[in-house]
Amino acid sequence: MAAVGGVAFLAFHDDSVPLINSGPNPRTPVEAFTAAWVAGDYHTMYRQLSPRSRAATSYRVFRRAYAQAAIVSTLKSLKVTGPGVMAAGVDTVPMALRTREFGRLPGELQVPVVLAGSRYLISWAPELVWPGLQPGEQLVSRAKPPDHRGAILSTNRMVLARGPANDRQYPQGAPFYTLTGFVRAPQTAAQRKQRVALGWPANSMYGQGGLEQSLNPVLGGVPSITLQAQSATGTRLIAHHPGRRPHDVVTTLDPTLQTDATDALAGRLGGITIMDPRNGAVRAAAGIAMDAVQPPGSTFKMVTASAALTKGVVTPESSYTPARYALVGGFKLINFHHELCGGTLVQAFAQSCNSVFGPVAIATGGKQLARTAVSFGFNTRSHMAYPLDESVMPSQSALQNPVNLGVAGIGQGGVSATPLQMASVGQVIASRGVLHPPWIARSPSRIHDRRASRRVITKHVADDVAEMMRAVVAYGTGTLASSSIATVNGKTGTAELGPGVKSDAWFVGYAPAEAPRVVVSVLIVHGGVGGQTAAPIARQMIEDALQ
Repeated sequence: MAAVGGVAFLAFHDDSVPLINSGPNPRTPVEAFTAAWVAGDYHTMYRQLSPRSRAATSYRVFRRAYAQAAIVSTLKSLKVTGPGVMAAGVDTVPMALRTREFGRLPGELQVPVVLAGSRYLISWAPELVWPGLQPGEQLVSRAKPPDHRGAILSTNRMVLARGPANDRQYPQGAPFYTLTGFVRAPQTAAQRKQRVALGWPANSMYGQGGLEQSLNPVLGGVPSITLQAQSATGTRLIAHHPGRRPHDVVTTLDPTLQTDATDALAGRLGGITIMDPRNGAVRAAAGIAMDAVQPPGSTFKMVTASAALTKGVVTPESSYTPARYALVGGFKLINFHHELCGGTLVQAFAQSCNSVFGPVAIATGGKQLARTAVSFGFNTRSHMAYPLDESVMPSQSALQNPVNLGVAGIGQGGVSATPLQMASVGQVIASRGVLHPPWIARSPSRIHDRRASRRVITKHVADDVAEMMRAVVAYGTGTLASSSIATVNGKTGTAELGPGVKSDAWFVGYAPAEAPRVVVSVLIVHGGVGGQTAAPIARQMIEDALQ
């Protein structure tokens, strides 16, 4: 099966048995012809043609004519809507054609029939590629692209991108380059073909990367298209698609915080997300905050703790004998600094004990852990108006092995996340168990960016995890995130990437702990220890946001 212009065509070998009409009924070849057209079977259509028609038009030319008409009209499907009416050797068949750009178009196909020997066949002409075409007419389309492109604005209406596609400007510079993306002409023949199919000139510039890409139909608009019957004497309108004018897009982004976050990265590979925990609005996303995934390391213990508390296999007061490692399926799950680590669940979380949370994950089970991760946003297609990388949680089947499950419980072994995803995890805890899906586009309102909030974990479980996060900053691995202007709850992460490779540094936190107004996620790739590298950056971002 092949496809042209969105229509599927069945290809038959020459030695296959076609639907051949027989007998003296002049409607028989027309019925076979139209039924084959509906099925996309050009070979059977062609076999209904008279010998004179076949001599004048090769099968290749015949097939190409229908394929071209399908492309021009954006044809998706067609059907015969009633019986034909035969008069004076012409069968008039009512049809309905469904197109991508023009909707449903009714028409009457007038098919001339001639007697060839002992049976009737079709006297074919090029106008039979479309119902209603007259002799000498051909099907053409004319597109008129919008003459401008919408602007991208910050939450306070500062211009982030403006100007036509061929002279796009980004006044705020480097801090926004990754977020805004860019526009350029198609780079491949396939891309040029796609532009033409959408009604644009083949080399027209369009959004590629960032918001320019994800919101291209909004920022660039949609060309108006007319479908016409053209002849040597003029044109006749068949259908019209009005297109859509471009619109400006207002984002949730705060230019000051975006600049601060970019400066905090100081040229290092990493990402910083700043989010409003009360509604999920992304206020800043610097570096690879939304564009790449990395193992989240021990920041994922927020998810593991939530799953374990939900299932009831632990409480904050659960006690664990201090150990340097845990044996998981015969594998030593070692604490990061090989330190003795244990005590209550709160203390183990504060000190980020792998020797505790590996076994906790196993006690929780792969099914519960995977389900909890998915409810937090892992393995879930985002509706955010931005081309996000998807954060990944291994499947339940992959977690049946205790080693895999224990390693996943500490944010390694196939678990991967963007800083945006880990900010969402922190947001759930800050909102006492309610996920407000992240969003970035405030207007126009028809952008389906913001999704309904939903409860992920109970208030009681969220409060228990919040207590653990408070301990991390108060006396655990995240003391460098402590602030003089607000109480910070957080979780460090030091994700190991392999022998001889420096670990990733993570921190996720929110403040004020009593009434959260900002959640921050920081990743520094190959940054070392999360509590030493990422935590101070998070503290500065929290203070900048609160002030």
